[in-house]
Amino acid sequence: MTAVIPTAGRPGLVARAVESALAQTVRGIEVVVVIDGPDAMTEKALSTIADPRLRVIRRPKAGPGAARNAGVAAAAAEWIAFLDDDDLWAPAKLQRQLAVVESSALAYPIVVGRVAADDGSGRERIWPRRLPRPGEALGDYLLVRRTPFWGEALVHTSTILTPRELLEEVRFREDMMCHEDMDWLLRASRVEGAGVVFVSDAEPLATWNVDLARGRASRGGDWRDSLRWARLERPLISRRAYAGFLLTNVAAHAARQRNASALWRLPWEAFRRGRPRVRDLLLFAGIWLLPESARTRAADIRHKRARG
Repeated sequence: MTAVIPTAGRPGLVARAVESALAQTVRGIEVVVVIDGPDAMTEKALSTIADPRLRVIRRPKAGPGAARNAGVAAAAAEWIAFLDDDDLWAPAKLQRQLAVVESSALAYPIVVGRVAADDGSGRERIWPRRLPRPGEALGDYLLVRRTPFWGEALVHTSTILTPRELLEEVRFREDMMCHEDMDWLLRASRVEGAGVVFVSDAEPLATWNVDLARGRASRGGDWRDSLRWARLERPLISRRAYAGFLLTNVAAHAARQRNASALWRLPWEAFRRGRPRVRDLLLFAGIWLLPESARTRAADIRHKRARG
């Protein structure tokens, strides 16, 4: 079993991520950290971890997709799991996933699960709130939102466990700084014998650090990059998923950047090449009318009522 952790400029956080991987109940594990670009502080932090199961790879700055591909190429094991440098694994994460692997009939299972979303507020959020319905296309599950609240449907990279053979056949794209994980999922799940399988119990496999005060690659860049990615993915997803992604995910990105041109460009594109629903348009309006903080508070209230 190999854990691949790409990192850049987060020495303290990546050390914690490495420790959580080394603390797995599955002992036969190696941890490959790929340092993406010159980073003396990260090298120093990792040098303090005296465990022969840790390997560190240094490479020129090339982005998260290239770093993950480099980690896969360096891995010694036949099964590979990914961990983002600011996330943490639950101690039995791999053990629980291997149990799913043993019961799966798929040649190339992509085993994933829930995460505990931690924004530093102390509020507990377990995402995704729902798993795919039987027969639901992966693109529809990931891209078509039913509520204005984040965390409804999700496959987080820090929960992925899959065979090395699949990762060698379908590599991460190295020319994008966002959505490279979702892009890989959509392409890999179309390989014959491959499919996404969830650990069905409610316990999270990992803790996802969603601290909005600190930048993340997935929140960086420009909303137009997300629009270009959606256009690239059109052959892999339904028209409904295409419109839904534009009017929710891309719209939220544009609203965060206060780019008013998206107010007409995104609906126009959604109608021209997608199949939007009334719900998509209502969510689009809500994203622009309600600030992200208000939507987060509403999600917390909804979550508390559901738990009660």
